[in-house]
Order: sequence, then C-alpha cells, then structure tokens
Amino acid sequence: MKIERDKALVTFTPENEQERVQLEELWRLIIDCNGYPSKLEPVGAYVPAENPQKGAMFYIEGLKEADTASYSPIFVQTDNTAYCASCNKTIPLKAGDEIPICCGKRMELLD
Repeated sequence: MKIERDKALVTFTPENEQERVQLEELWRLIIDCNGYPSKLEPVGAYVPAENPQKGAMFYIEGLKEADTASYSPIFVQTDNTAYCASCNKTIPLKAGDEIPICCGKRMELLD
C-alpha cells in the first residue's frame, strides 16, 4: 500500500488486488452513504524501531453497532448483480464471487 501525504490530505493507493479489496472494504465502512462519515482515530503508539512488523492501529469512530458486526461470506452460484438499497450502487458479480457489504449491510441480489 502506497501512502502519500499532501498537507492535511492522505492518499492510500493499493499496489495489488488484495490491497484494492481491503481499501474498498475500509472505504465502504467509513463512508456512510447517508452523509455521516466516520473518523479514523489513532490507537496506542506506532514505533517501528521497537517492532518493525507491527502496523499502525486506528479506531473507526462513529460506527453503528450493525457496522461492527461480522458477516459470514455468502457467495453467488451464478452471474448476478448486487444492489445497495441505501446508495443505489450496483456491482456485477460472477459465479463464485462474494456478495459485498455496502453502507454497513450486505448488498441484495437483483436477479
């Protein structure tokens, strides 16, 4: 993951497919399509000299309890389209893809 800072703006740029998926999941969790975005608050300390394998930890402030619930993966059996009733976003899915989470809940299938 490439991280760039320009004054008060921080840009996270994924460098592989796994990072792209993880960044998209984080983005959907933080952004509330109804206009109430969450905040990332630092937790503890980030001292890479003491433990270079340990990452920086952040708490997502402002999540509703439903947003913190874990979802078991559900996969589609055939090609389909996922739909978010909150923000009207649609995502094409291929057989075997996981039905994504959007706006804090699992997307619905159109077909």
